[in-house]
Amino acid sequence: MSEDPEDRFELPRKFQRGVLRRERCEQAEIDELAAVVAYPDVRGKATWRTIDLIVAEEGPAAAVRAFAAVTDADVRYARSSWGHGSVYHSQISDVRWPMMLRLLDLVRSAADEEYAEAVATAEKMRAEYPSPASRAAMSVLALDRPQWCSADIAEYSADDDFDNYTARLLMLATTTREQARELGRRIRDWTWVNDDRRAEGTFLATVGAGADEFLVGCLEQSRWHALNLLPKLPSELAVNTLIGELGPRDAQAALLEAAKRFPRRVLRLLAEAEPATQVDYVLRLHVTAQPGMARGELSALSAAGRKRVEALLGPAGDNAPILVAAAADLPRILVTPPWEDRELGKAAVLKNLPVPTPVFCWPTRGHVPSYAIPEIAPSPEEADEQGRLVATMAVRLNSEYDRYAESAHIFFRRYPEDAIRHLLPLALGPTGLGLRKAQAAVRFVARQGWADVLAIAAESGPEAAHATQALLERRGLDAFPKSMPAVPLWAEPASLPPILLAGRRLALPASAVRLVVQMLTISSRRDIAPYGGVEIVKESCDAVSLAEFAWGLFENWAGAGYPTKKLGWAFDVLQWFGDAETARRLVPLIRAWPGEGGSARAAVGMDVLIAIGGDEGIREVYDISQRSQFGALRDDAAARIAIVATARGLSADQLEDRLVLDLGAGRGAGGCTLPLDYGPRRFTVGFDEYLQPFVTDDAGKRRAALPKPAAKDDAALAARAQARFTELKKDSKTLAVRQAARLERAMVTGRKWSEAEFRALFIEHPLMRLLGRRLVWGQFDGSGALHEAFRIAEDGTLADVDDERFVFDAGLGDTTGGVGAIGLVHPVTLGRALPRWVEICHDYEIVQPFPQVGRPIFALTAEERTASRLARFCDVTVPTDRLLALHRSPGWGTMPQWEAARAVATARRVPGDRLLIVQVTPGYRPGSLADTPRQSIRDIWLSPLDTGHGYGTRTRALPLGDLDAVEASEIIADLTTAVAP
Repeated sequence: MSEDPEDRFELPRKFQRGVLRRERCEQAEIDELAAVVAYPDVRGKATWRTIDLIVAEEGPAAAVRAFAAVTDADVRYARSSWGHGSVYHSQISDVRWPMMLRLLDLVRSAADEEYAEAVATAEKMRAEYPSPASRAAMSVLALDRPQWCSADIAEYSADDDFDNYTARLLMLATTTREQARELGRRIRDWTWVNDDRRAEGTFLATVGAGADEFLVGCLEQSRWHALNLLPKLPSELAVNTLIGELGPRDAQAALLEAAKRFPRRVLRLLAEAEPATQVDYVLRLHVTAQPGMARGELSALSAAGRKRVEALLGPAGDNAPILVAAAADLPRILVTPPWEDRELGKAAVLKNLPVPTPVFCWPTRGHVPSYAIPEIAPSPEEADEQGRLVATMAVRLNSEYDRYAESAHIFFRRYPEDAIRHLLPLALGPTGLGLRKAQAAVRFVARQGWADVLAIAAESGPEAAHATQALLERRGLDAFPKSMPAVPLWAEPASLPPILLAGRRLALPASAVRLVVQMLTISSRRDIAPYGGVEIVKESCDAVSLAEFAWGLFENWAGAGYPTKKLGWAFDVLQWFGDAETARRLVPLIRAWPGEGGSARAAVGMDVLIAIGGDEGIREVYDISQRSQFGALRDDAAARIAIVATARGLSADQLEDRLVLDLGAGRGAGGCTLPLDYGPRRFTVGFDEYLQPFVTDDAGKRRAALPKPAAKDDAALAARAQARFTELKKDSKTLAVRQAARLERAMVTGRKWSEAEFRALFIEHPLMRLLGRRLVWGQFDGSGALHEAFRIAEDGTLADVDDERFVFDAGLGDTTGGVGAIGLVHPVTLGRALPRWVEICHDYEIVQPFPQVGRPIFALTAEERTASRLARFCDVTVPTDRLLALHRSPGWGTMPQWEAARAVATARRVPGDRLLIVQVTPGYRPGSLADTPRQSIRDIWLSPLDTGHGYGTRTRALPLGDLDAVEASEIIADLTTAVAP
């Protein structure tokens, strides 16, 4: 019966040359090995020759006696001052190792009588020289005395073993699994032992899979070394240990390596392991990488394990192989990549291109800020060195710092023709440090269409024009590193969704997918464009399959614990291949990542949303900027929304107004409507005042949901209609919550709309008008004072407090400039009209989307208005989690103060560049609230916001009376909730 390949242990190559042989052998074999074991010592002497001389003159036993005496001089003793008696700091010097190894060879090759005498002498030496290191050395020499090694291991103490010298010797002497297990339990720090491959290699070659318990025992103190060797052992204990260690990146990589060596064993143990996120992830990778093997092992699994694997394999019919494209169907780059393509050739080099007249200079002399934008010089004489200047801007295009990259974008967009004229001598010239960046900048300007690059090149002659055209056609395919990165285990093609060619008939073969992955590994979102081959892949392949491939790659990367440095290319690929569905999948992850230590991922994820999600992606980022519980994430989102809004010539709020969804609804007799079709039957979707969808049939009967399809209905149409209605319910709920929160913020912050904006958003928009009808609005004069309040009636007209028709007062001025602007009324400003508005809402059964006319009202006392400290809340003790909830509330969380790594204050930004600061003691660490379960409010004050280093200082406190009535009421309301018992 042949041996199962998965039960075979293969010693890693790096250990093979260091393995020491301990079995008996002939003298001729030893003579051949003499040169191999002749390790010179640090003094440059081949001390093993001394052993040869003694054996030749007196025999092996004399050599054993001499070696024991010499090594005893290396054993150090120290008197412990702790009352524990003599302690051996035992070691055998590196100088003696060549002697011991040569003696081992001579003893094992001696004649039987000489061998027996040598072992007997070794036993006497163990008694005469009782230090642990000396006794262990004798155990190494005695081939037929395993009990010596067992006794030495039982007496071994890591406290007495300086740098693990004795442990190294015991590893050489170990011959059984039991000895290996016991030694592993006793070695405290295996790092130094691992550095000696002779001891480690001999140990592994002797014990084989029996080393598993030894390595498990070393996991805590020598994790890297243990995880390096456990995947190589044909042992269930080794695999189960790796499964138990899943979570950290190193354990996942080790388990995937074991899966390559022992695929059936790893499959069985993973399938039977307790379900968990990381276990399921590795099992999925393993099954998808080797589906045939997985199917063959189904019979060996339990019912539960078989069910898990079958779910990953899918039904046999669904697993039919997709037609794989032949090489003739593929772009050349996916058959022979540029780094292997000898026909690609080298780019033409033009050394004597004419240098244009200098035109650029830096805006300041001397020190130039990294984000400065060059400008046209008054005269050529005042221009700076042009080559260095344009090369600097080309480098900035690829900067990972947004401010630097933005300045370069502005420069090339503002002066494209002149910039190209000065870049071409660099881009077409000989190899230099800035060659690749200059070429990338030329391609970037051409791709953006900012300048006719070929026409500009033709100004320098036809040769320059041909070279530039070749540069553009090459698409940067020659911009790859000298050594291409290896494809990581989590990016193996077999574990990823297939990539289909355009037309969706043929799939890329695994070799082509591997090339795609390699192209992605050398691309970066920090570059102005990914590697040129990625663009060719996008042009040649189906967009939907590329998006699924990108998400599968991202999930594998996430499941592996985000193993690449910084934020890897596996994240960037979402931006290059992703689509709207990718953006929807990414949103919940972005919202959760900051709480898992992934703030950097969340920030880049928002860039992906904006890049691929269209208006919906921008809408999600805006919502994050307003409602995320993580202050840093809100700030990052707000910065990105500001950039998008500026590019469109809008404010962030105006941008959000234009992004409000209508969910496909249009106007109808009963409000906003949307048709759905079952074939023979048709239904109309409407929305109630809470933005909840309902349906009416052809007879006008209202239903809360679509009915089940009947036998006469078109099954396909009915399924699509039901899916659409389910999506509407989800989207309308999100819209209602999000817009209600946004309108409440608008009321609190005093945001205003022009009359045209108001009518477009709250009267004509099919859904927002439903929210607008449930609120009280007002027209404000130029000073911001309320002129008159009104509401939106069901027919879209406006009504005042007396329920009479309301007309905007044109005398207040042009509403587009903020004079006569329209906004939501805070109850503080309604004054004596407030009870009447409460009555109107009651009479018309208006349920407001957030507390407005029923909102609690608070005010500062006369004494508080002149004070700089809000004393009514000071010296009050509150639970830390309540304070943290306040910090994460909308409007709060701005720039907390820190002392000794603890947050000791939170703040609320107030209009007019001011902060309301709440300072507490003793403070808290966000991840360790249990350490400080309660906080005492020490001080509350109003401070100007200084962009320098002095913001929020107590010495610059302002009178609380500087707060207007609305601000004061909202602040007091929030603090009242926070300190409530």
